[in-house]
Amino acid sequence: LFEPPSTEDTVEMPGNNGGANFGGSAVDPKHGYLYVVSKDLPAMLKLSLADPLSKTDSPRLRPRSLYQSNCGRCHLDKLQGAPPAIPSLVGLRRRLSDKQIRTIVADGKGLMPPFAKLKSEEIDLILSYLADPVGASVDASANRLPANAGSADLTGAHYKSGFGFMFANSGLSVIAPPWTTLTAYDLNSGEIRWKIPLGEVPEFAARGITDTGSHFPKVNPVVTAGGLIFTGTRDRKVRALDSATGTVLWETTVDAALEGMPAVYEQAGRQYVVFCAAARASTHAQARPGHPASADRIPGAYVAFALR
Repeated sequence: LFEPPSTEDTVEMPGNNGGANFGGSAVDPKHGYLYVVSKDLPAMLKLSLADPLSKTDSPRLRPRSLYQSNCGRCHLDKLQGAPPAIPSLVGLRRRLSDKQIRTIVADGKGLMPPFAKLKSEEIDLILSYLADPVGASVDASANRLPANAGSADLTGAHYKSGFGFMFANSGLSVIAPPWTTLTAYDLNSGEIRWKIPLGEVPEFAARGITDTGSHFPKVNPVVTAGGLIFTGTRDRKVRALDSATGTVLWETTVDAALEGMPAVYEQAGRQYVVFCAAARASTHAQARPGHPASADRIPGAYVAFALR
């Protein structure tokens, strides 16, 4: 049974970003088969009362208070985040311009929602905190709830939790692989026809370690009437699989990691499959202590393949 998170640490499996995600499946309606991409990424969740921003903060404490109220639950006290899902903000103003940061705050990016409620001057204060978090942390307890908050009327309380992704220092999940699988279900009988690891981790594959499944996938398969499944993965590979057995029949490598759903179309009597290759293949897509994020430009492109 599902056990909801509480004010104590709760381990969630396959995780709030794990399991089968929206858009992560394909169906063969003729035979009644369903193909589902699933990932296992545990999360450590803990609910805490959303601390209303203190109106009495001194000007020196207000940048930290704003950061804690809007950013701290995901990017954490030391700005370290939980890469690759939640990027580190350490040195962010050296990597991005203030205009770029403002755009991300206003519009959101990736897993981060927009914070349109923040006023321009409040974003200025958060930017000042990102530039000098130590100087802004004069009193670490300045904006916490009082010790007797539990005795207050909590009927209208608003609780929050960060994503809590459980990554090891390697940047990978803390559990053993496979981290991503592709499973074929027979909807006529309710049975699993086959299940295979989907993709690899490039750093491990280079050392001969395979069948791990890719790391942190955001992909969707497509299945053709001819019995082929096409899918791309973060290891920069496009694969064609036999829909009856899951056997890899063909694969090729492109210039960047793949995300999203491939498109299938017909032109002049010929069938094409198009992929979006515009993500990082490394397990360290974001900065982490001892593992700086790559600053190389991603050679993003749409890549089309023609079927014979």
